[in-house]
Amino acid sequence: MSDALPVLLEEEHFVIVAKPAGMPVHRSFHVRVRDVALQRVRNQMKRRVNPVHRLDQPTSGCLIFAYGKRWTARLHSSLRHESSTKTYLAFVRGCWPHDDPITVDTPMKGDDGEMKEALSVVECLGRSDEPRCSLLRVTPRTGRFHQVRRHVRDMHHPVIGDSSHGDTRINRWWRENHGFQRLGLHCLAMDLPHPTEERRIEVICPIPDELRALWQTMPWWEDALAAEPRLALPFPDPPEEEPPA
Repeated sequence: MSDALPVLLEEEHFVIVAKPAGMPVHRSFHVRVRDVALQRVRNQMKRRVNPVHRLDQPTSGCLIFAYGKRWTARLHSSLRHESSTKTYLAFVRGCWPHDDPITVDTPMKGDDGEMKEALSVVECLGRSDEPRCSLLRVTPRTGRFHQVRRHVRDMHHPVIGDSSHGDTRINRWWRENHGFQRLGLHCLAMDLPHPTEERRIEVICPIPDELRALWQTMPWWEDALAAEPRLALPFPDPPEEEPPA
């Protein structure tokens, strides 16, 4: 089995890969495991790479690595541009009560400990009473720590599988009754201005197989497909390993 991560987009100065759930982006004081996305991509691309942004360890989806410090800074700046968007899919507890998109604006502490503005636009793609769950499309307009997870929790609909901000009893029910072992959060798409050209960088990470296998059994699946056709895209295969010389 290949250890390579699926490549969603590669250009001269960067690569965007599909990070699996449970894999840290890089090692840190709190993350001592050897298998991290940074090292995987370095080995795969056979060159040094730098992560451009954060993606929580239990979250899957789009992850950008730059080739060199200059392009790391350029792409980080592009991600902070007001026109940039990240689109997340959040599989949450309960039947979402809102028909129209809503903006959640609960402030959050920044890295400096001060309260910061935090905005997320939340839309319902599908919902059911049995089982009581919903699929939400969340577009954060700011980039606070665990913002999507905390904002849907603030609306009393925590992400299923969230051990930090979720419902332990509900998480256990989904594990025992549906074998759902991961966080129900996925970074589906990113759209940002190219740092040096008059065009945009647009990338989609289709949902991984373990999410599709469960979501296809939910009563709301057809509604979700109609509202978000990108759910139907197949997950890409990792690149084949080169045979030894």
